[in-house]
Amino acid sequence: MNGFLFTFLLIAFIGLFLYLVTQHKQVADTLKKFEFLKQIKEEHIARINLEWDAIKTPEFQADIKYHPFADDLNCVGKQSLHHLIDTSIYEGSSKLLSDWLLTQEPVAQQILNRQQLIQNLKPFQIFRDKLRVTALFTKTKATRGDWSMDQLLEWLKLPKKTGFKLPLAVLTGLAISNLSLGILALIGVISSIPFVLSLLSYVIIYKLNSEKISGLYDATFEVDKLLGRFGAILLQVEQFNFKKESLLTEFVEVFHQQKVKPSVYLKKVKKLAGSASLQTNQVLWPLVNLMMPWDLYYAMRFEDLKHDLEPKLAVWLDKFYQLEALNSIANFAALNPDYPFPSFEENEETPFSAKGLGHPLIADSNKVTNDFKVETGKELFLLTGSNMAGKSTFLRTVGINLILAYAGAPVNAKELTTSYFRVFTSINIVDSLGDGLSHFYAEVKRLKRLLDELREPNELPLFYFVDEIYKGTNNKERYIGSAAFLKEVAGKNGMGLVSTHDLELAGMEKEIPQLSNWHFSELIVDGKMSFDYKLKPGACPSTNALQIMKIEGLPI
Repeated sequence: MNGFLFTFLLIAFIGLFLYLVTQHKQVADTLKKFEFLKQIKEEHIARINLEWDAIKTPEFQADIKYHPFADDLNCVGKQSLHHLIDTSIYEGSSKLLSDWLLTQEPVAQQILNRQQLIQNLKPFQIFRDKLRVTALFTKTKATRGDWSMDQLLEWLKLPKKTGFKLPLAVLTGLAISNLSLGILALIGVISSIPFVLSLLSYVIIYKLNSEKISGLYDATFEVDKLLGRFGAILLQVEQFNFKKESLLTEFVEVFHQQKVKPSVYLKKVKKLAGSASLQTNQVLWPLVNLMMPWDLYYAMRFEDLKHDLEPKLAVWLDKFYQLEALNSIANFAALNPDYPFPSFEENEETPFSAKGLGHPLIADSNKVTNDFKVETGKELFLLTGSNMAGKSTFLRTVGINLILAYAGAPVNAKELTTSYFRVFTSINIVDSLGDGLSHFYAEVKRLKRLLDELREPNELPLFYFVDEIYKGTNNKERYIGSAAFLKEVAGKNGMGLVSTHDLELAGMEKEIPQLSNWHFSELIVDGKMSFDYKLKPGACPSTNALQIMKIEGLPI
């Protein structure tokens, strides 16, 4: 009785211990997820306040060396638009968002569809945060040397191994023969020789087909491990109901199709991985395979699953990358509720119109907004103004809001209506020691590219931004070159803003009907200079270079 009681108590203790271990793991996992949620919420605040050090660096960094506007408009890189918006956990999603921000020829239907999806996703903050928590948590399970999802996809695309059916049929027949002959030999009906010959044939044929099962466990283990982690994210999307948002429901339909949804294939992979794990048992594995072609059968099953899974995983992955990129912009929209979504109209009279236009990478405490519109027949804007008055910032403000609009995102304005344009900038020109280019020659090459873009036939007009034109040369040649440039671009397939310190260029308004003068100016009170950063009509009435020198104590 005491022995029975001891055994019962021991079993109960072991059961309780295992239960507590499981509960402890669940509690630890939950606490870890809450830590990630806290981190995400803190990052939201950092994005609102532009606290760059607290915002995760994007997973993907684009090569923008020859891009027409990316560097000038701070689209990608540190403290950029991409850095501010990107909440992606996977590099594929981060790259897709970067591609949207760097689009050189916007496609109307793509932009409108994306904008509508983002508008529908905007209220689902809990869904977005939970998806990120799950992704961050599953990434903690990754170990050095694990495959990425793209590596897994490439592996699944490898040619399918074939030639399983014939040897499997022969081996199955021999396995039955081995069992029958073994029993007959054991009870003395026949000698052991037929059994030995049958078994030997089985082993030889199995050995000849061993390359078909090589690496079976390692492959299934890697697939199961990676899909197990990524599958947790796919299952969350699969199980989420967007209710009345029909566009979103249609967008994630690929995760909900009954016979091909992720959960169905995750179960198949898990089952096959469990069967293949027999290879890790050095006692049972040889015995089972000596009795039946276990590994060969599951290797065939796994090759069939690979062939079936690859196109579906490619679709799931592509759709998830899209969803995560859309979530990044939806999160940006939710964190900036006063940013409206732009309207797109093919308005021949006013192709661009904005009220309260501001720069999204400037903190609200320092931000000044402006109204700005382009009217047909007056598509060339010459901006003059004092140093530090805001010309360069204004060029970037108009440009970066166009980039936001074409990504499907809301814009930093009270309202914005625009047509579709290609965008080209010549703002942040630097010399290139590696290419042997001076600052001036680098600018000349950039402006030549701009002219080539204007001259090239294209349905989309060019919206260009040129800051401090020809500032790398002397006054006389700068004026001659700038005047010739303004005459050349006027009336072409585009519109643009050109800033300059040369007040003499303002007189070109009489020669170029499409040109209008605008300026930014400074205020000097009691020897101190201040700026209102407001765009005003007409040429700038003053300069401030000598005043700045004087304020800083330099001889004038």
